[in-house]
Amino acid sequence: MRVMPRHLLVSSLLALIFVLPASADQLEEAHACVQKADRLDRLACFDRVFGTPLLAHSTVAIPRSNQPERWRQAFAQASQGDTAIYRDTGQAAGLLVTVPALGVKPPRPLLVLQCQNNITELSVMLPRALDAERVRVVIGNQGATSWRVRGGGFVVSGGRGLPAIRTAKAMLAEPDVRVNAQRSELDGLVFDLTGFGETIRPVRSACGW
Repeated sequence: MRVMPRHLLVSSLLALIFVLPASADQLEEAHACVQKADRLDRLACFDRVFGTPLLAHSTVAIPRSNQPERWRQAFAQASQGDTAIYRDTGQAAGLLVTVPALGVKPPRPLLVLQCQNNITELSVMLPRALDAERVRVVIGNQGATSWRVRGGGFVVSGGRGLPAIRTAKAMLAEPDVRVNAQRSELDGLVFDLTGFGETIRPVRSACGW
């Protein structure tokens, strides 16, 4: 599923203006919201005008379960943006770089590069647990490999150490990366790699590659 184009999003918001009960002042303010260039600014503006989110595209709470700490740290830094984010979580999960999947409703799966205790790991973290032990995965232009499901099903690991480093390096020259897998939870996920190479510099430095 692709992200809704701006003109379609604006049309949807305009339609909502006329179906929701509103005062003249609210309608005027809502029309002003449509003029905002940034999508998130528009949504926030509508929230302020009507006092409730019009679209379920804002923060979505994930029920607490048996997610591992690194999963919690990764999703804590996930944002509405589509590109890579770096954070030093200290002892909690080490250094994390997260990239959210494109065109997916929140909470979105995350491509995660982690350096903890001098060990690099590349994984896809899912908002819901995957009931499997291993999954056959093709990422980008690389061959199919068996990814291990860890962390109670929430973390699908593409490997630690050299395998993770090789995969991460192979992605540096790509504008985005697509995941093909045997499971629908992973198959077809696309991650925007804009700025990925620069963002992962602290991870590379800390893990020595």
